[in-house]
Amino acid sequence: MRIVGLVVVAFLFGCVNLDTICPYKTITQGVFGEIASSSGANEEGVEVDIYSIVNGAQGTMFGGVKTSRGGYQFIADPSSYMVCAKTVCATVDVPTGLVESSAVDAASGLTWDAPVMVPPDQMIGPCKFGN
Repeated sequence: MRIVGLVVVAFLFGCVNLDTICPYKTITQGVFGEIASSSGANEEGVEVDIYSIVNGAQGTMFGGVKTSRGGYQFIADPSSYMVCAKTVCATVDVPTGLVESSAVDAASGLTWDAPVMVPPDQMIGPCKFGN
Protein backbone atom coordinates (compact mmCIF):
# COMPACT_ATOMS: atom_id res chain seq x y z
CA MET A 1 0.00 0.00 0.00
CA ARG A 2 2.87 2.38 0.76
CA ILE A 3 4.37 1.74 -2.64
CA VAL A 4 1.08 2.62 -4.34
CA GLY A 5 0.90 5.82 -2.30
CA LEU A 6 4.48 6.74 -3.20
CA VAL A 7 3.78 6.08 -6.89
CA VAL A 8 0.70 8.34 -6.76
CA VAL A 9 2.66 11.12 -5.00
CA ALA A 10 5.55 10.78 -7.48
CA PHE A 11 3.09 10.89 -10.38
CA LEU A 12 1.38 14.01 -9.05
CA PHE A 13 4.65 15.85 -8.45
CA GLY A 14 5.94 14.68 -11.82
CA CYS A 15 2.95 16.35 -13.48
CA VAL A 16 3.36 19.68 -11.70
CA ASN A 17 5.40 22.10 -13.78
CA LEU A 18 7.08 24.36 -11.23
CA ASP A 19 7.86 26.89 -13.97
CA THR A 20 4.15 27.74 -14.19
CA ILE A 21 3.95 28.20 -10.41
CA CYS A 22 7.20 30.13 -9.98
CA PRO A 23 8.12 31.36 -13.46
CA TYR A 24 10.50 33.97 -12.06
CA LYS A 25 12.65 31.77 -9.89
CA THR A 26 15.86 32.65 -11.78
CA ILE A 27 15.64 36.46 -11.74
CA THR A 28 17.94 38.08 -9.19
CA GLN A 29 18.10 41.65 -10.51
CA GLY A 30 15.26 43.77 -11.85
CA VAL A 31 11.54 44.36 -11.45
CA PHE A 32 8.59 41.98 -11.29
CA GLY A 33 4.93 42.14 -10.37
CA GLU A 34 1.37 41.40 -11.36
CA ILE A 35 -1.73 43.15 -12.58
CA ALA A 36 -4.69 42.17 -10.41
CA SER A 37 -8.37 42.73 -11.04
CA SER A 38 -10.50 44.50 -8.45
CA SER A 39 -11.50 41.05 -7.16
CA GLY A 40 -7.82 40.17 -6.58
CA ALA A 41 -7.41 37.68 -9.45
CA ASN A 42 -4.28 37.97 -11.60
CA GLU A 43 -5.06 39.32 -15.06
CA GLU A 44 -3.40 37.51 -17.93
CA GLY A 45 -2.52 38.97 -21.32
CA VAL A 46 -2.00 42.57 -20.14
CA GLU A 47 0.86 44.26 -22.03
CA VAL A 48 3.48 45.63 -19.60
CA ASP A 49 6.36 47.73 -20.97
CA ILE A 50 9.47 49.09 -19.29
CA TYR A 51 11.22 52.30 -20.33
CA SER A 52 14.46 53.96 -19.35
CA ILE A 53 14.22 57.44 -17.84
CA VAL A 54 16.21 60.21 -19.54
CA ASN A 55 16.35 63.66 -17.92
CA GLY A 56 13.30 62.84 -15.80
CA ALA A 57 11.15 61.83 -18.79
CA GLN A 58 10.21 58.54 -20.43
CA GLY A 59 13.07 57.33 -22.61
CA THR A 60 13.58 54.24 -24.76
CA MET A 61 11.46 51.13 -24.27
CA PHE A 62 13.75 48.17 -23.66
CA GLY A 63 11.24 45.47 -22.79
CA GLY A 64 7.65 44.45 -23.15
CA VAL A 65 5.74 41.33 -22.12
CA LYS A 66 2.19 40.14 -21.68
CA THR A 67 1.33 39.11 -18.15
CA SER A 68 0.85 35.44 -17.46
CA ARG A 69 -0.58 33.62 -14.48
CA GLY A 70 2.61 34.51 -12.63
CA GLY A 71 2.64 38.19 -13.61
CA TYR A 72 5.60 39.79 -15.38
CA GLN A 73 9.33 40.28 -14.91
CA PHE A 74 12.13 42.36 -16.39
CA ILE A 75 15.84 41.96 -15.79
CA ALA A 76 17.05 45.52 -15.21
CA ASP A 77 20.28 47.03 -13.92
CA PRO A 78 20.15 49.39 -10.93
CA SER A 79 18.55 52.63 -12.15
CA SER A 80 15.18 54.38 -12.42
CA TYR A 81 12.59 53.09 -14.89
CA MET A 82 8.99 53.63 -15.96
CA VAL A 83 6.77 50.55 -15.97
CA CYS A 84 3.58 51.00 -17.99
CA ALA A 85 0.38 48.98 -18.44
CA LYS A 86 -2.89 50.11 -20.06
CA THR A 87 -1.36 53.58 -20.71
CA VAL A 88 -0.75 54.15 -16.98
CA CYS A 89 2.89 54.39 -15.92
CA ALA A 90 4.74 54.28 -12.61
CA THR A 91 8.33 55.20 -11.79
CA VAL A 92 10.33 52.38 -10.24
CA ASP A 93 13.79 52.76 -8.69
CA VAL A 94 15.64 49.46 -8.98
CA PRO A 95 18.55 49.17 -6.54
CA THR A 96 20.83 46.16 -6.48
CA GLY A 97 18.34 43.30 -6.22
CA LEU A 98 14.65 42.97 -6.93
CA VAL A 99 11.69 45.31 -6.76
CA GLU A 100 8.05 44.29 -6.87
CA SER A 101 5.79 46.72 -8.71
CA SER A 102 2.18 45.55 -9.00
CA ALA A 103 -1.07 47.23 -9.97
CA VAL A 104 -4.82 46.85 -9.48
CA ASP A 105 -7.09 47.19 -12.50
CA ALA A 106 -10.39 48.47 -11.09
CA ALA A 107 -13.41 49.91 -12.86
CA SER A 108 -11.99 53.40 -12.35
CA GLY A 109 -8.73 52.46 -14.09
CA LEU A 110 -5.35 50.96 -13.36
CA THR A 111 -3.60 52.04 -10.13
CA TRP A 112 0.03 51.12 -9.41
CA ASP A 113 0.97 50.14 -5.85
CA ALA A 114 4.08 51.58 -4.27
CA PRO A 115 7.16 49.59 -5.38
CA VAL A 116 8.58 47.27 -2.73
CA MET A 117 12.19 46.10 -2.59
CA VAL A 118 12.55 42.36 -2.05
CA PRO A 119 15.42 41.46 0.31
CA PRO A 120 17.83 38.74 -0.83
CA ASP A 121 16.69 35.15 -0.24
CA GLN A 122 13.03 36.16 0.15
CA MET A 123 10.17 33.69 -0.10
CA ILE A 124 7.00 35.07 -1.71
CA GLY A 125 4.29 32.44 -1.64
CA PRO A 126 5.77 29.25 -3.10
CA CYS A 127 8.46 31.23 -5.00
CA LYS A 128 11.95 32.05 -3.79
CA PHE A 129 13.64 35.23 -5.02
CA GLY A 130 17.23 36.29 -4.58
CA ASN A 131 20.39 34.25 -4.09
